[in-house]
Amino acid sequence: MLRPGGPLLLGFHVGDEATLKTEGYGGHPMKVRVHRRQHAQLFTWLGDAGFVVESHRTLTSAGSRLGGMILARRRSADVPGDGG
Repeated sequence: MLRPGGPLLLGFHVGDEATLKTEGYGGHPMKVRVHRRQHAQLFTWLGDAGFVVESHRTLTSAGSRLGGMILARRRSADVPGDGG
């Protein structure tokens, strides 16, 4: 739970696909479904959940997939009794 106006920093993989990851860092076995998302989809979900997006970035690197970062704040009016 975030206080009214509280910041949320969200990091994610950018893309449209989902893959099954079977090996983690150091070769450790795992079974995790990795979902990549576009910024626009996360903007919608954050807005629906009562957040306002303040900033966003796409991170690039020659050796890895695209990454995304979004900085958002919780709207005060979404907290019962807050009067915001």
